[in-house]
Amino acid sequence: MSAEHLRQVTDHLDRDFFIEMLRDLIEVPTEVPLGPETLIAPDDPKLVHYVQNVLRPMMEDAGIYEILEMPLNQIVVKMGSGEKDESLLIQAYTPTQHQNLMEDPFVPRIAHAPEHVFDEPCIFGQGVTQNKLHQAAMMTVLKAIKDSGVQLRGTLYFAINNEGRSSHECSEAIIPKLDPKPQYGLLLLGGLNISVGNRGRVDVYVHVHGKAAHSSAPWNGHSAIDGANEVINRIKAMEFTKTHPELGGQHAVPYQVVYWPLAPHTLPEYAKITVDRRLLPGDDIDEAVDEIREAIGDMSPFDIEVERGVHMLPAEVDPDAPIVSRLSRAQEEVRGEKPDVVHKPGAFDAGGPCALGIPTVQWGAGAGDGLLGEDLVPLSDAWDEVNILANMIVNWLG
Repeated sequence: MSAEHLRQVTDHLDRDFFIEMLRDLIEVPTEVPLGPETLIAPDDPKLVHYVQNVLRPMMEDAGIYEILEMPLNQIVVKMGSGEKDESLLIQAYTPTQHQNLMEDPFVPRIAHAPEHVFDEPCIFGQGVTQNKLHQAAMMTVLKAIKDSGVQLRGTLYFAINNEGRSSHECSEAIIPKLDPKPQYGLLLLGGLNISVGNRGRVDVYVHVHGKAAHSSAPWNGHSAIDGANEVINRIKAMEFTKTHPELGGQHAVPYQVVYWPLAPHTLPEYAKITVDRRLLPGDDIDEAVDEIREAIGDMSPFDIEVERGVHMLPAEVDPDAPIVSRLSRAQEEVRGEKPDVVHKPGAFDAGGPCALGIPTVQWGAGAGDGLLGEDLVPLSDAWDEVNILANMIVNWLG
């Protein structure tokens, strides 16, 4: 597609529309509540409201009508004639899992943030890094393409994905219904570097059954606190030797312990320990669970159950793949420098599309103050994301 067509699209990118939409999205809660239940279902009423009553009307108001219905409360915008054999799936997610202790999380504000190393205007709001910026950015790009009259000859998919259960179920529900099948994928998440690989993970649930007793006479029972402590010590003693040159090693880390009953002066009879077992490419999930079961071994007088929980697969994409080179070229044209190409230790949804034959990378503006604090993005980075996406989409699928 000619530079003139790209200019037509970028001339229709509306910064005021983008910021107003972003502010509106921040005001709508999509957070996973604090507590032991860290998974949120795709059809949770909070997400149903957000997708069907907030995002869908915004798309329609922007003139974006090419909306495909998907399972699990998901929608996909399809754009392009398909006459060119190029197709791309871009996904943005709805659940917000971090910045849980942010003050006034649903009150958007714009301010300089020197205390966060950004002495420039930033937009604050929970979910701005993880999802809401990216939804506003893509809708701004789609609106500009529509308003400019430029026709895409390839096929562009933009999916609103409700994955909040640390699985690939939502992507696996979307991808088989897309025709033509996307050749490459992009997850909008993270920072303005391109992640071409990440570790996977499986949650392993360890159930510890003891016997309750009054805290004045602990010898009358088998406190699940003592049992859980021993389980954690045995897991901490596990040794892992397998490594990946970019992704590092495996590990097993307990990250949540829940006891029952919580009653006055009562030593609990039950504990549930959730273990994060990180996976490298080629790891077998059941074998990883069995390793934890063997490490715990016999715990008499406690009864122990080890259960496989939710999982996300590792992901690896060739750094020379077209999705990497085209995204890198677009960022260089907008920002004057190429992005870093990195591997990340976290577990993300990229492993699902990769396993379905769609090489998928992760990229997108974002900042945030750790896992729990302020969520923010510099407005300059946010607007760069809009322009980079427009550049890549028009040059690739035109």
